[in-house]
Amino acid sequence: MKLHGLLWWIDRWRKSTAYTDMTLEEQGAYRNLLDEAWLRGGPLPDDDRILAKMCGDAKRWPRVKPTVMKRFTKNGDGWRNETLDEVFQQASRRASSQKDYRSRIKHK
Repeated sequence: MKLHGLLWWIDRWRKSTAYTDMTLEEQGAYRNLLDEAWLRGGPLPDDDRILAKMCGDAKRWPRVKPTVMKRFTKNGDGWRNETLDEVFQQASRRASSQKDYRSRIKHK
Protein backbone atom coordinates (compact mmCIF):
# COMPACT_ATOMS: atom_id res chain seq x y z
CA MET A 1 0.00 0.00 0.00
CA LYS A 2 1.36 3.40 -0.99
CA LEU A 3 0.67 6.29 1.35
CA HIS A 4 0.57 9.86 0.14
CA GLY A 5 1.52 12.76 2.36
CA LEU A 6 1.81 16.46 1.77
CA LEU A 7 3.93 18.83 3.81
CA TRP A 8 1.66 21.59 5.02
CA TRP A 9 3.47 24.64 6.39
CA ILE A 10 0.93 26.11 8.80
CA ASP A 11 2.74 29.42 9.18
CA ARG A 12 2.91 29.83 5.40
CA TRP A 13 -0.82 28.98 5.09
CA ARG A 14 -1.82 31.41 7.81
CA LYS A 15 0.10 34.23 6.11
CA SER A 16 -1.33 33.50 2.67
CA THR A 17 -4.08 35.50 1.04
CA ALA A 18 -5.94 32.23 0.50
CA TYR A 19 -6.28 32.00 4.28
CA THR A 20 -6.96 35.67 4.97
CA ASP A 21 -9.24 36.46 2.04
CA MET A 22 -11.31 33.30 1.53
CA THR A 23 -14.39 32.19 3.40
CA LEU A 24 -14.30 28.87 5.22
CA GLU A 25 -16.27 27.28 2.38
CA GLU A 26 -13.83 28.62 -0.23
CA GLN A 27 -10.85 27.45 1.83
CA GLY A 28 -12.28 23.94 2.02
CA ALA A 29 -12.83 23.74 -1.74
CA TYR A 30 -9.36 25.14 -2.38
CA ARG A 31 -7.66 22.69 -0.02
CA ASN A 32 -9.57 19.78 -1.58
CA LEU A 33 -8.38 20.82 -5.04
CA LEU A 34 -4.79 21.10 -3.79
CA ASP A 35 -5.05 17.60 -2.30
CA GLU A 36 -6.37 16.24 -5.59
CA ALA A 37 -3.57 17.88 -7.57
CA TRP A 38 -1.04 16.38 -5.13
CA LEU A 39 -2.51 12.90 -5.50
CA ARG A 40 -2.44 13.28 -9.29
CA GLY A 41 1.13 14.52 -9.20
CA GLY A 42 0.34 17.46 -11.40
CA PRO A 43 -2.34 19.65 -12.90
CA LEU A 44 -6.06 19.43 -12.42
CA PRO A 45 -8.14 18.74 -15.53
CA ASP A 46 -9.74 21.59 -17.42
CA ASP A 47 -13.23 20.18 -16.89
CA ASP A 48 -15.64 22.14 -14.73
CA ARG A 49 -17.77 19.08 -13.93
CA ILE A 50 -14.75 17.19 -12.58
CA LEU A 51 -13.47 20.21 -10.66
CA ALA A 52 -16.89 20.59 -9.05
CA LYS A 53 -16.70 17.01 -7.75
CA MET A 54 -13.09 17.39 -6.63
CA CYS A 55 -13.86 20.50 -4.59
CA GLY A 56 -16.09 18.45 -2.31
CA ASP A 57 -19.47 20.03 -3.03
CA ALA A 58 -20.59 20.14 -6.65
CA LYS A 59 -23.75 22.07 -5.76
CA ARG A 60 -21.80 24.93 -4.18
CA TRP A 61 -19.01 24.91 -6.77
CA PRO A 62 -20.55 27.69 -8.90
CA ARG A 63 -20.51 29.99 -5.85
CA VAL A 64 -16.91 29.29 -4.74
CA LYS A 65 -15.35 28.72 -8.15
CA PRO A 66 -14.51 32.37 -9.02
CA THR A 67 -12.54 32.92 -5.81
CA VAL A 68 -10.93 29.48 -5.65
CA MET A 69 -9.80 29.33 -9.27
CA LYS A 70 -8.03 32.71 -8.95
CA ARG A 71 -5.38 30.69 -7.10
CA PHE A 72 -4.76 28.42 -10.10
CA THR A 73 -3.29 29.10 -13.52
CA LYS A 74 -4.57 27.44 -16.65
CA ASN A 75 -1.78 25.95 -18.73
CA GLY A 76 -1.80 23.60 -21.70
CA ASP A 77 -1.85 20.60 -19.37
CA GLY A 78 -4.64 21.83 -17.05
CA TRP A 79 -4.93 23.94 -13.90
CA ARG A 80 -1.81 24.40 -11.79
CA ASN A 81 -1.09 26.06 -8.45
CA GLU A 82 2.32 27.72 -8.29
CA THR A 83 2.89 27.07 -4.59
CA LEU A 84 1.86 23.42 -4.85
CA ASP A 85 4.17 22.93 -7.85
CA GLU A 86 7.03 24.36 -5.80
CA VAL A 87 6.28 22.08 -2.83
CA PHE A 88 5.95 19.07 -5.16
CA GLN A 89 9.36 19.78 -6.72
CA GLN A 90 10.97 20.09 -3.29
CA ALA A 91 9.34 16.86 -2.07
CA SER A 92 10.43 15.00 -5.22
CA ARG A 93 13.99 16.24 -4.80
CA ARG A 94 14.03 15.15 -1.15
CA ALA A 95 12.57 11.73 -1.97
CA SER A 96 15.16 11.19 -4.69
CA SER A 97 17.99 12.21 -2.35
CA GLN A 98 16.72 9.86 0.36
CA LYS A 99 16.43 7.01 -2.11
CA ASP A 100 20.00 7.60 -3.32
CA TYR A 101 21.24 7.73 0.28
CA ARG A 102 19.49 4.46 1.22
CA SER A 103 20.91 2.81 -1.89
CA ARG A 104 24.47 3.90 -1.02
CA ILE A 105 24.10 2.70 2.58
CA LYS A 106 22.70 -0.66 1.45
CA HIS A 107 25.60 -1.30 -0.91
CA LYS A 108 28.39 -0.52 1.57
